Amino acid sequence: MPLTFPSAEWFQALAAIANDDEGYQKFGTLEAIVAMKVGERAFNVTFSIREARDVREIPLDQMRDADFVIDLTPAQWQAMIEDIKANGHAGRDHTLNSLDLDAEDPIHYNVSEDGYRADKFFRYNPSLQRFFDNASQLDTVFALAATTV
Repeated sequence: MPLTFPSAEWFQALAAIANDDEGYQKFGTLEAIVAMKVGERAFNVTFSIREARDVREIPLDQMRDADFVIDLTPAQWQAMIEDIKANGHAGRDHTLNSLDLDAEDPIHYNVSEDGYRADKFFRYNPSLQRFFDNASQLDTVFALAATTV
């Protein structure tokens, strides 16, 4: 059954796959609250040791509670997810790291401008990439004009 991106259900399914993925578990611990911003919508995932939990849609003002935000346009999210689906993992131009380095403005930030918390994006990048690479297992349909909660 296809899952719509962006939606809490899509991120919940991705978290469930990661929680059962032995490869993801081998990357080590990941301790961070991450907000994913898709247009005018935001989704929270709390990563605790080797588990992704507390996956839900949040109002944009709650992104302040995240260690960092991954902020891509809907078209960028779609391109990354489609690339992951086509290759089984993100290709060179669609990794979180390459998207961040190639962008005029970084794709990650901390709302309160706490550099230590924002730096977790780089510290946990391999685990985060493996988390998103699991999107290759999801049947995804895109609703880019989705409205906010």
